[in-house]
Amino acid sequence: MKKIVLIGGIGSGKSTVCGMFKDLGAGVVKLDDIGHDVLFMPAVKEALRNAFGPAVFDSDGAVVRSALAAAAFDTPEHTAALNAITHPAIMDECFRRIDELGATHGAVVVEVTSGDMTRAAFSWADAVVAVSAPEDLRIERALARGEQTEADVRARIARQATDEQRESIADYAVENASSFEDARAAVERIWDAFIR
Repeated sequence: MKKIVLIGGIGSGKSTVCGMFKDLGAGVVKLDDIGHDVLFMPAVKEALRNAFGPAVFDSDGAVVRSALAAAAFDTPEHTAALNAITHPAIMDECFRRIDELGATHGAVVVEVTSGDMTRAAFSWADAVVAVSAPEDLRIERALARGEQTEADVRARIARQATDEQRESIADYAVENASSFEDARAAVERIWDAFIR
């Protein structure tokens, strides 16, 4: 089984590209989904309360993701604190899901949204694919989801690796700005070269 890491900034179209790989037969693991799941773990919740205070929780003790995002992406130190708290739990679950999907798929694509963007961070992967799009388009896409303000999106972009940094550690690149067909053709070329 081949393990492919898919990286890209907010609004770059990672989910669309993941869907293209899935259509070709890959299993898909999304670290964002796992990241949401770990917010229910008691140890993670306790660490978040210690780092960010009670303002990121609702009255029932559940993490309010929008409040956590606002607090975590306001400074590089807060972003690092969030990553240090959640990353170990996320990666443990990621590897469990890769193993599970690997039993039935020849390739598993892991969609990564943030964290350490060095090649060493993905030493477990067989290949890294970077997805990019112009910043204005990324902001437009992120705002269309209706979950964040433009200021929130810009703050998150400022805290993430740049497209150039992501592409410098990638084995393959998909530019996801012109058309769905162009991005799909790039994904098929990667699949044919790497998987078949």
